[in-house]
Amino acid sequence: MEQNKTVPVSKSFEWSEAKNNAAELYTNLIHLTWTLYDIRLVLGQLKSARPGSDNSGFFVEQQGSVTMSWSQAKVLRDMLTDQVARYEKVNGEIKPINLAPSE
Repeated sequence: MEQNKTVPVSKSFEWSEAKNNAAELYTNLIHLTWTLYDIRLVLGQLKSARPGSDNSGFFVEQQGSVTMSWSQAKVLRDMLTDQVARYEKVNGEIKPINLAPSE
């Protein structure tokens, strides 16, 4: 049974390029922590170890972090849920990636 969800309508704002070269980040791993007041997402990118390094597998390189209020996190959740549903409607179900452990 499909459940009707109400997504809050918000005022749209004009976006412009940042004058101070705001960072654009890529992440494929997120470490999440929280407090009573906010939630923090540390964004990382999984990379293979460089040849000749002591690490023979993979490592996570931190790309940046985002801290937001709980109310903004809830809005983000709803926005992401909507976008994932739209993507899957066109492209099919997104399957979680299963990384095999290195031997």
